[in-house]
Amino acid sequence: MKKILITGCFGFIGSHWTSTLLKNKNYKITGIDIKDKPKNFVKNKNFTFKKISIFENKKLENLIKKNDFIFHFAAIPTPDTYINDPIKILDITAFQAVHIVKLCVKYNKIIYFTSTSEIYGKNPDVPYKENSSRVLGSTDIDRWCYSTSKALVEHYIKAYSKHNGLKYIIFRLFNIYGPNLNGRVLDKFIDKALSNKTLTINGKGTQTRCFLEVDDCMNAFYKIFSNKKLLNNTFNIGTNKQTTIINLAKKIIKLTNSKSKIKFKSYKKLSKLGYEDMFLRVPDPSYLISKTKWKPKVSLDDGLKRMILSIKDTNKK
Repeated sequence: MKKILITGCFGFIGSHWTSTLLKNKNYKITGIDIKDKPKNFVKNKNFTFKKISIFENKKLENLIKKNDFIFHFAAIPTPDTYINDPIKILDITAFQAVHIVKLCVKYNKIIYFTSTSEIYGKNPDVPYKENSSRVLGSTDIDRWCYSTSKALVEHYIKAYSKHNGLKYIIFRLFNIYGPNLNGRVLDKFIDKALSNKTLTINGKGTQTRCFLEVDDCMNAFYKIFSNKKLLNNTFNIGTNKQTTIINLAKKIIKLTNSKSKIKFKSYKKLSKLGYEDMFLRVPDPSYLISKTKWKPKVSLDDGLKRMILSIKDTNKK
């Protein structure tokens, strides 16, 4: 039986991946999180939950030592936190992740690390391949602390792989959405639309994003995890179908039968708060497709409908 440790097991990506793995009886999962176990979380004899922080180093080391595969998902991927608490982003996303990488080297464990499309920054040359250049703003702009943190961890992983034989997979995620998402544009829009509140858009809303439903993401994870020949690789995980933010807002208003209005916030005001936007963020998933035959199956409309129902159910509780 394969023993797997998942950090951030009740976060958005972590909870879906934990549930996905527990469908296979050959996996014994230990999940850690600072959150309490959700009442509706799957009950399974192959799942053990430990309420600990990734800063509890002795406990963390003991768990890494006991497991075969380490999925490090614990992070804070919310733009509001990039701006309001960059130190917290750096401490959790960069420095503690590096500590986890070093423990994986020490005990010869395979690490699976969730990185981000933010890695590519403002590079206008889309779609992004895994080896595309990073183009970031000034360090005066707090927004870039998350991208920098993830990049630092990627550098450590690849350096330890080259010099110490660390085995790894890096997932670069492009706007994954679905049930349990929190603190991102999609769940914010849906929450406000369901309450008939105003939806606020940065700039004119002409910036585009490529949204991938979480089940399609989990399918990509599983295909990669199931193939040992794919170790020591970085994969873009996303779709190249672009949607403007203004069209996304209009679509959500329509799907929720909302009376919400749309308001625009100027970038001039946002820049004073330490925020900078990217107008294009498009992945090239061809490397993933060539290695796994993966294809996304869930349309944006169907994915949004599922997410809307999930948020409605949560709001009733």
